[in-house]
Amino acid sequence: MKVIACIVGLIALIALRSAVQDGFQRTIVAATSDKASTCLEMLGNTTSIENGQTYIIGDIKNSCNRDFLDVTITFKLSRSSGANFREGIAYAYSRDVKPGETRRFKSAIPISNDTVYRFDKIRAY
Repeated sequence: MKVIACIVGLIALIALRSAVQDGFQRTIVAATSDKASTCLEMLGNTTSIENGQTYIIGDIKNSCNRDFLDVTITFKLSRSSGANFREGIAYAYSRDVKPGETRRFKSAIPISNDTVYRFDKIRAY
């Protein structure tokens, strides 16, 4: 009788381990999947001069029913004149973007007035 109870207990533990592992794997995949490409939309961007510095500004919208704690908007930069400038990157950040919310952003650092920029991507978690 003890042997049968041990075998049943062992089978139950294996089944429980499998269920926990599957649930954990689904949770990790859902949390780390790049949903930003389908949920966060660039509504528009332009430049703004503040205190003599030029920044990239714009709006993003969360069209999904989940929060995004950290959002990074990436822009590729190149200069319209001058051969000594390689392509660069500018970032804008936003935090805690709620479902349905439209959020304004501003680049983290100023850019030069003669810099040509183009929207690259949005990453969010």
